[in-house]
Amino acid sequence: MRSIHKSTLASLLLLFLICPTSSFFWLDAQDFLSITGEEPTFLFQSDEPLYLTLSMDVKTVIRDNEEKENHPAEISYTDQEGNEIKLPVEIRVRGNFRKDPVNCDFPPLRLNFSDTTVINTVFAGQDKIKLVTHCRTRQDLYEQNVLKEYLAYKLYNLFTEESFRVRLVHLTYADTRGKIDTLEKMAFLIEPNQQMARRNGCEILEVKRIQQERTNRHKINVLSVFQFMIGNTDWSVPALHNVVLLKEDSTDLPIAVPYDFDWCGMVNSPYAVPAEFLPIESVRTRLYRGFCRPDEEVQLALDEFRQRRDEIYHTCSSVPFLTEKELNKTIKYMDQFFKTIENPNAVELAFHRNCRE
Repeated sequence: MRSIHKSTLASLLLLFLICPTSSFFWLDAQDFLSITGEEPTFLFQSDEPLYLTLSMDVKTVIRDNEEKENHPAEISYTDQEGNEIKLPVEIRVRGNFRKDPVNCDFPPLRLNFSDTTVINTVFAGQDKIKLVTHCRTRQDLYEQNVLKEYLAYKLYNLFTEESFRVRLVHLTYADTRGKIDTLEKMAFLIEPNQQMARRNGCEILEVKRIQQERTNRHKINVLSVFQFMIGNTDWSVPALHNVVLLKEDSTDLPIAVPYDFDWCGMVNSPYAVPAEFLPIESVRTRLYRGFCRPDEEVQLALDEFRQRRDEIYHTCSSVPFLTEKELNKTIKYMDQFFKTIENPNAVELAFHRNCRE
C-alpha cells in the first residue's frame, strides 16, 4: 500500500493549521486529489452508521428488475452542524439473483452521484456506489442477513488492506408519490472497485481464467481459509465470480479480493443453497475451496486467524443493530471454526483431504 510522501504530508499539515478541522475534513475532492494524488475516502473511514433518507418512486424503481434505466432520486441527511443536506442522485437496480422479484421483493441498488453535487458532503469524491439492501421487506430476518454480510466484509478487513471497505446505513425509504408507506431498513455501502484498487496502489485486472495458483500464494491461502471460516463456497478466481484481481505492476502476481458474501453459512440467507456439484447440502456446512498446500503453508495461514481470534470475536460483537439471537448464532459458528483449526485431525480432514487438487 502506498504511503503519503513527506511533501504531501507537509501540505496537509499546513492546510490543517490554516483551516478549521471541519473544513479540513470536507476538502473539495479535486483539492484533495491534487495534494495527495489520491481520491478522498472519508465515506469509508468511519464505523459509525450513516442515517440517510432515500426519496424515490419506490414502485417504479423496484419493478425495473431488468436494469433498463437510471431513476431520479434524492438522498438527504443531517450533517454535524445540524444542517439538512439534500443531494440529487440517480438510482439503478443491480445484481443477479436478488434483483429477480421471484427471489427478493426489494433489489440491491447502485447510487450514481454527480461530481459537483457531492463536494463538501459525506459523499465527497464518490461517483457510483453499490448499496446492499434487504431482500424481503416483511421479514426482519433479511435485515439481519444484511448486517451479517456487512460483518463478513469487516472481518476480512482485519486481514488485509486489499479488501473492500463498507459503511453501514440506517436507511429511510420515502416514496415520492406517497403511495407506499415510509420504510426504515439497514443497508450498507461498498467501496467502489477502482477506489479500493487506487487505495492500495494497484489496478483492477479484468482477465478471466487465471487460476488460484497464478495469484499471490500466501494471500490466496488466507482468502481460502477466510471463506472456509464464514462458510462461503460461492466464489471462483478463474471465473472472477465474486472476486476481483488487483495488480501493482507487471512483475507481481495478482491478488484476489473477495466480495458478495450473502450465500455464506455465517449469513445463512433463506435462499442460499450450495452449488449442485458440491458434496454438501447446506451452506452452514464448511467446505474448503482452496488448493492443496504443504502443511507449513496451511499452518502459516491458520496462524493469522489464531492471532486475530480476539479481534474476530470483538468485530462480531460490535455490529450495530444485530440482535442477540443472531449474534449468538454467529459466535457459535466462529467457535466451530476455531475448534476445527486447533484440532490436528480436523485440520488434516478439512484442509488436506478435502482440498482441491
